[in-house]
Amino acid sequence: MTRSFLLRVRGRAFRRGVWYSSLDGLERGILSLAARVVDRVESAVLGVELVKILAKLRDALESEVVKLTRGYGLERARKLSCHAVDWGNLEASHWASDHGFCRYLAVLEYYRPSVFGF
Repeated sequence: MTRSFLLRVRGRAFRRGVWYSSLDGLERGILSLAARVVDRVESAVLGVELVKILAKLRDALESEVVKLTRGYGLERARKLSCHAVDWGNLEASHWASDHGFCRYLAVLEYYRPSVFGF
């Protein structure tokens, strides 16, 4: 990990508004200090802590559609694929691994109007 990488991640977290909401004070301090002091992270202990912090930021920076794609879209594509194969469409076995189809299903769910709270 380099200084420029840590500064880019820090700046992106600021711009997206997740810097304060996803990290506590100690984590923010570690990341900021590491970005100022070191050119390249060589310490294994610091590297492990930075990876944990960066994982939290990665999760916080993910959009809702990406989260829905990984969860709902993938599961829904598996179910639809199984039903279509049962009905005789052998080509449908690839639907479950098609990222575009999973994303399509997630976007449909994301923008589905909720009528009467359903």
